[in-house]
Amino acid sequence: MSRNEPVSIPDPEEAAVQAQNRDVVDPLIRAHIYSICTALGGASVEEDGRYTLGDDALACLKDLRRWLKLYDEKLNRYDVARCLSEMNLVGGDLLPIIAMWKEEDTMVKPIHRLTVACIELLTPLTWPFEKQNEQMTVNHHRHIPVLQHAQARYKTAILQHSSKKILKDIIRAALPAMAMPSYDRGARDEGIIKLVLYTLRNIAIIEHPEPGENEAGEEINRSATITAYAEQNVLDLLLTIASGIADDFRAHDTVVMEVLYHLIKGLDVEAIFRSDGEESEKRGNDLAQLLKREDDLKRAASRSSTRHNRFGSTIWMERTDGTRSFVSGQDALLTKDTGLEKLDKAKKWKKARGADKAGVSLKTEFDMTVSLTTGAKKHFRRFVEDFIDSGFNPLFESIRRAIDRDVERLLDSHVRQYFSLVAWLLEAERVRRRIAAKDRKKKGLPAEEDSWAVVSAVLNQQFLITLNRKMIEWFEMKQWTALQAGMRCFTQILYTVQEMALSPIEDDQEIAENIQNRLFYEETTMDLIYNICRSYTKQPFKWLDDCTEMAYVHLKLLEKYSQQHEHMFVRSRRRQSKKAKEKAAALGEAAEHEEDDSELVAASKSAAAERAFDFTKFEAKYLNQNCINTFIAFLTYYQELNATQIMRAIKMFHRISEKRKMEVLLYRLDLVNLLHRMMQGSAALDRKHPAYKEVDQFTKHFLRKLFKKLEAEPAMYVELLFTKLSSTTHYLQHGYTKELHVAKPRAAAELMIKPGSGVQSHSDQVGVGVAALLDDNKSSDVEWLKDVIRKAVTERKSFEDESAARLTLEAHGPSSEAAPSPTTAGTPPDILIDPRTDERARALFKDAVLRFLLKLVGCEPVEPNETPETKWLIPARHTSQTLAENLTLLQKFANDPPTFDNTAAADLLKRKLPSTTARTRRPVLSSDSSGSSADEEDEATGLFEPGGPTSVHAPQRSKGAKRKRRLVVEAEAANEELSALALEKRRKREEAERLKLSKIKSDKFVHDSDDNSDVEGDEMFYAREREIRSLGPQPVVRPEKLPLVRGGGSDGEEGDGDGEREAPTKRRKKVDKPEKEKKSIFNDDDSDDEGGRERERERESTIEPITRKTGAVIIYSSSDSEKEDVVMRDVSVVDEAEDADSESEEDKPVAARRRRAVVVDSDDE
Repeated sequence: MSRNEPVSIPDPEEAAVQAQNRDVVDPLIRAHIYSICTALGGASVEEDGRYTLGDDALACLKDLRRWLKLYDEKLNRYDVARCLSEMNLVGGDLLPIIAMWKEEDTMVKPIHRLTVACIELLTPLTWPFEKQNEQMTVNHHRHIPVLQHAQARYKTAILQHSSKKILKDIIRAALPAMAMPSYDRGARDEGIIKLVLYTLRNIAIIEHPEPGENEAGEEINRSATITAYAEQNVLDLLLTIASGIADDFRAHDTVVMEVLYHLIKGLDVEAIFRSDGEESEKRGNDLAQLLKREDDLKRAASRSSTRHNRFGSTIWMERTDGTRSFVSGQDALLTKDTGLEKLDKAKKWKKARGADKAGVSLKTEFDMTVSLTTGAKKHFRRFVEDFIDSGFNPLFESIRRAIDRDVERLLDSHVRQYFSLVAWLLEAERVRRRIAAKDRKKKGLPAEEDSWAVVSAVLNQQFLITLNRKMIEWFEMKQWTALQAGMRCFTQILYTVQEMALSPIEDDQEIAENIQNRLFYEETTMDLIYNICRSYTKQPFKWLDDCTEMAYVHLKLLEKYSQQHEHMFVRSRRRQSKKAKEKAAALGEAAEHEEDDSELVAASKSAAAERAFDFTKFEAKYLNQNCINTFIAFLTYYQELNATQIMRAIKMFHRISEKRKMEVLLYRLDLVNLLHRMMQGSAALDRKHPAYKEVDQFTKHFLRKLFKKLEAEPAMYVELLFTKLSSTTHYLQHGYTKELHVAKPRAAAELMIKPGSGVQSHSDQVGVGVAALLDDNKSSDVEWLKDVIRKAVTERKSFEDESAARLTLEAHGPSSEAAPSPTTAGTPPDILIDPRTDERARALFKDAVLRFLLKLVGCEPVEPNETPETKWLIPARHTSQTLAENLTLLQKFANDPPTFDNTAAADLLKRKLPSTTARTRRPVLSSDSSGSSADEEDEATGLFEPGGPTSVHAPQRSKGAKRKRRLVVEAEAANEELSALALEKRRKREEAERLKLSKIKSDKFVHDSDDNSDVEGDEMFYAREREIRSLGPQPVVRPEKLPLVRGGGSDGEEGDGDGEREAPTKRRKKVDKPEKEKKSIFNDDDSDDEGGRERERERESTIEPITRKTGAVIIYSSSDSEKEDVVMRDVSVVDEAEDADSESEEDKPVAARRRRAVVVDSDDE
């Protein structure tokens, strides 16, 4: 340098940047990497600038791979990758080496090994960066932005390479391994296939990090990627692997799915399957809309353009009350509404929200929209159709099984991608069928019957179970992005099932019916949809769109399905108590250590039960503010929504206000303002909008009802500002407060010892109760009970000693002759039991085992109808000695708990059934059906005691008795009036019957015969029975006052009014009688013969009646006709009905007129 030349002084900032760039990587590391890359090869002058390999190119490639693996991956740094990007290794060395591989050299091993080595470097260099912010270091923040731009250059070099066969050559590297059967492949072969697929996956993922005006990334966008994949046979490779995934490529299903996902995400299905004519028409409409919007903006700008538009403006607006408001800005001069809107925006209050640390509001890959060129659309449409026909079922069935098994190769992102792909492809299949049907209709061809079997892998029970399980898991963990994929998949399944139900193929209809049965059978699934709908807070717009669509479609199909099936049942989970939940948790822990989980299965079955489904009740769940907030938030994006989306929200509001008649929930100021802005605001809907008419009709109808409600109830003006509570909503809707029905708590069931368990004595029962409490870790309750009984013994013993001493003193006193007896000395007071703690007080009401033990030791509740506040006591009837014996038993079994032959003490207890009291059968004493019955008269006269009447069972009558009774009733109906004597007799008989029933009709006087057993009385009864049976048939005399059954003589004449039937009749066997007794006593002529009456009285004085107080039946026989009548009566009933005024219990003699009778014992058959 000469002295005259000026000396350049470097800028300090520029020098610092250069120094920092030099120091980002260790110079020694950079020197090593640079030297290896130089030795790899380069452009040769001798070969006219073509790439020439170095002497040991394969070794250099292996050294670079080791540097990447041992330095970058092991140390979690990107220094080597940064150096390789600076050396342009991919574009300058790897791609030329791969392009040198000719097709005829496919099976040449050296060149094949060199290509595989290049792919081994290309895969990690193009691997996507998925580091989280909390996991990133300074090294990551320094290198990742540079490497992202480097990856964009790598993809550009691969897709835009001059040879146009880089991807094809990469695929050729895996063909030898793919051609081998899966059982013959080694680890290296599987690794090569995996390397190729991961490289294709990485290339599909790479996008330009910061597209701008100078570098928009058009050469690596989605259209360029799909076109390159289609031209270089990548799409054909994916089809081949997907169709044979079950047999040959099971370990590569997730990689293939990733490649498909990154090709499909963000694409519009309608745009892919739109024809050229429809596409040009769509573009024309879009252009017209953009031009119209531009004209509106220019028109608005021209109206606001003045000579002062370059200056600020401040205007004031006068309100109706005379006050003024000031608004700044010239846009307030346009219209009055514009100024008011500007004023409202200035005073709008925005609720402060905390930082979104979880990233709920951040946009995800589901919010992106990607458009394709015409050529890319054609390629991709052909690929999608082929994939659905050949690869859909094998690929997604394999991945579904992998999800169920939770294999190691499966990541959380894979599950999300899986359901997202299923949703997109199901929609694509529906659109393809719709377009095909439209084309055939245009051509005049009949509709084609095409089965839905091509997507059957996701239309079965196993897939629905997996989807439901994952959605519940994501919802509980609040993984909203993954849940969005599940929502899309569930919605598309509903759409697909709806179209399958309309298919002309019967198999498709049956499958659709089965899927609907499964979808609408689980109540947990339906509740999950509702909970997702009401959980919206600040998720992105696409999440809100998918949420509202799923809830709307599910509710619509469920309503249609419930209307088609009159009797619909769902499986719901019972609400388990705290103890049941603890027991279920214990069973779950035990099942982890035991192979047999039968107890867990039984517990799960008992926790679920079927019940009838009511769509109205389920629909009512959506009638709350959270769900309405979700749809209102969705409708606020009305400028970005299409007609279908707008009508989704409007139809939901119509369902709430018109179908459910709960328009009060929609009386909100924010909804009124939203509808006003949609119809008359500055950004109102265009009148040519497809949904404008429906929205306008709903708005007018809704506001009309609102104004009527405001006039009727001025309080609604205030309620417009606030959220409606359930009680407030019911009052505003119906005008009265909703009544709350609180269930009355019930005490625990009473327990008893199981019969046949061998536990009979009182001490053994106490041992069972103590052991059951100790097994349940309730030793504190046992100690408390011992303390209670111990204090009770002391108190009762003191009272007894005091009473004895008082009696002794009174007996030796001056009034010893009038000393009271011990029974009148005084009754000890009841001893109240103090539970001491609230927990034990609840146990006294709900713990069945503790209650069982309390009753065994002599305790009982104060009131028979218990409540949680009912106290327990030790009654006065228990002496101190009895209580001391019970205390001894408690101490004995608490110190040494009994065992019961490998049987738990709780298993020896069972619920005690309510005791059944003995019933008495009411005899039929009258056949008169007119007037009120005896029961009604009894109720009117109040003959029953507070215990109430016992139920009376109708007696079992034989067919002959029913027929006989019908004949008698018909004969009585022929008489228009009864004689006064018959009425008097009937009155006396009914009075006697009421008197008798008043004594026996209450359950208090009826007991089981086993409770009042008398051995001596039984022996006397059986001896008397044997004596009577030995005598044989004896004649008896029937009293005249006994009402007789009306019987016809041989002449068929009717009897008089005295002959009334009062007991069921029964055909008897014929009995041979003397000829002189052939005349029947039921004949009317016999009753008018005075001489006959005298002879009867004489006979009555000579015949000794046979009477006994047994259950014998007296059969009166008649020989007037071949079909003789038989009257069966219980002697005891006859005795009581004979003399109603007499209350003596002595047997009454029964006399009969010229009759023979056979006494039949009740034991005879």
